[in-house]
Amino acid sequence: MRIVVFAYACEPGEGSEPGAGWALARMLARHGDAWVITRENNREAIELALPDTPERDRLHFAFVDLPDHLRRWKRGQRGIHLYYVLWQFAALRRARELHREHAFDLAWHATFANAWLGSTAALLPVPFAYGPVGGGVKVPIQLMASLGPRGVLFEAMRSLARGGSRYLNPLARVAWRRAGLILVQNPETRSWLPRRHRSKAHVFPNVVIDHGGERSGPRTSDDRIALFAGRLIPWKGAALAIRSMRDLPGWRLVIAGEGGDGPRLRRLADDLGVHERVRFVGHLTRDRLADLMRDEADVFLYPSMREEAGWVVGEAIANGLPVVCLDRGGPPVMGGSPVEPGSATSVSERLAARVLELAQRAPILDRDGFTFEARAHALEPLLDLMGVGAGSTQASGQMEGTG
Repeated sequence: MRIVVFAYACEPGEGSEPGAGWALARMLARHGDAWVITRENNREAIELALPDTPERDRLHFAFVDLPDHLRRWKRGQRGIHLYYVLWQFAALRRARELHREHAFDLAWHATFANAWLGSTAALLPVPFAYGPVGGGVKVPIQLMASLGPRGVLFEAMRSLARGGSRYLNPLARVAWRRAGLILVQNPETRSWLPRRHRSKAHVFPNVVIDHGGERSGPRTSDDRIALFAGRLIPWKGAALAIRSMRDLPGWRLVIAGEGGDGPRLRRLADDLGVHERVRFVGHLTRDRLADLMRDEADVFLYPSMREEAGWVVGEAIANGLPVVCLDRGGPPVMGGSPVEPGSATSVSERLAARVLELAQRAPILDRDGFTFEARAHALEPLLDLMGVGAGSTQASGQMEGTG
């Protein structure tokens, strides 16, 4: 079995999209030789990690980027979607060269995890798998006002792009049509796909957490801590977490993250009179965040309004921290305790009530459900649907023998 993998984001030791690309490449390498096409800026981390990777003998990398003047034009999130689409055509050219040399049996689009941007990997003359992809979750209409003017404008523009792509993007439509298997991050994305493609779509969040730890035990201080971690952008829901503090006397909220919504969130805490119980700690390393989850926080409060999966949710659960979330997108699928969307006031009250409930009666968490081995095992029956799961036990044994 020879597999070509499109993984724009692919970096060992990272979370979110880069970690997802690396993990899925490793999983596929257990079933055959995998040629992973990714960006040049991932080369150093990959080459450092590869010697200690069990699947190293079956992993091969091709590093592709656009010309320098286009890379300079893309800065952070600016221009990223256009750059990504253009990069895919460069990746397709390289994949065709590799296909002439190696005769691939399967093409797989791993990252970006976006169902409405499509994939040029579907244009290769071999069976095609797509995902995990998201893009089907949208902000509940009742909560739009809580985003602030800029947030509302951003969501309106996103909805137009998302809706237009569903009907007008040929790259997305060919990816859905040619895919023998579509992995989706959440039920909303499966429902968002055109009806004729839903039967081959299966919910499979892209989260893989390879670290966790034991909590330090019950806290003895009088006050309790709710933790929010994520980018400070409107739809991530930090404003709802702050609002919930009005109904959580004796609790403090620690907000870890940075972003353009920070000033608005600080003003909101002042306006609500809870600023003394809300602490902004900025960006934290993954290790420091894990320490905070294990040793200080009582509940992870993450009311994101359109989270596709949520790596930070997986990290909280892996560290034994119960999660309160909205009944939206990936967090409930991953084991978060959801509350129904509604108005900002009603949601903040429900969030506070659920925080108090979980603080008194901590749920049983599947802390190992998103380890690499657990996710690789969960992928097996889905690979069988495409006829590529056979022989995985033998391949896995070969991997272990190379360690």
